Order: sequence, then C-alpha cells, then structure tokens
Amino acid sequence: MDIGARIRDGRKAQGLSQEAFAQKSGVTLSLISKIERGRITDLHYSTLAGVARALGMSIGELVGETSPKALAPQLN
Repeated sequence: MDIGARIRDGRKAQGLSQEAFAQKSGVTLSLISKIERGRITDLHYSTLAGVARALGMSIGELVGETSPKALAPQLN
C-alpha cells in the first residue's frame, strides 16, 4: 500500500474530511488531496511529521517501514 492510500485510509477511519484532516495535520487541503491521489509521493519531513501526528502513528509506520526487530537475523 502506498503512502497516499495509508493516509486516506487513516483519515477515513477517523471520520475526517480532507479539509478537517488538513487542519489537524497542519498541511494544506490541496497537498492532502494530491498525496491521497498519488500525485505527490516524496513528502517533506515536516509534512510527514504533521500527518503522522494527526493519524496517531510514527513516521516509520506512516511510510511503511519494517520494524528493526523484523529485519534482525533469527538466532537459534
């Protein structure tokens, strides 16, 4: 799932319009719309931070990073 879809799904799960979510995250409505439609995929850190905060998640979760524990080699 791409970042725009994760943002859209998270926003809808909170029952927020794009406008309300933009205000909550400190990002413009136009930018939220472009991100959700996949027109912008390379987001500035401050945008990622505001959106992640509004969704109640870390930036790593927002961008779909795998946790370090999942990447560690299995020791027997």
